[in-house]
Amino acid sequence: MPFQLDGFQTAEDTRRHLWRTYRDALAPLDDVTLIDVDVDHAVPHLCQVRVPHRDEVFANLRGQDIGVGVHYPSNHTQPAFAAWHRSLSATEQAGSEILSLPFHQHLTETDINLVVTALEQALKSAGGS
Repeated sequence: MPFQLDGFQTAEDTRRHLWRTYRDALAPLDDVTLIDVDVDHAVPHLCQVRVPHRDEVFANLRGQDIGVGVHYPSNHTQPAFAAWHRSLSATEQAGSEILSLPFHQHLTETDINLVVTALEQALKSAGGS
């Protein structure tokens, strides 16, 4: 049985390439802010963006069978931290806008372009530019 580490360099290179492909494809979209990752020094495991109308965009993309997600809600809003809750408006705003795009090493550049095109259309449908 081969060890998973044997293919790690290939997976690392692929994930970095795919993240950069997303970065380039998303650049023309005014309403989308890519959550930056230093891909020269880290291996990305998610590709996340900030978008307006995130929940509507999420539903639209899921309706097209595009596997978007919402990861890591703001810690201070979680039940475990209820005793210390306080309003953190900037954090809450960012948390309501973050969307995880499909990201795994078996994606192709064509897949990424399809996701980005669908994202652009979903933003338009949700009232964006």
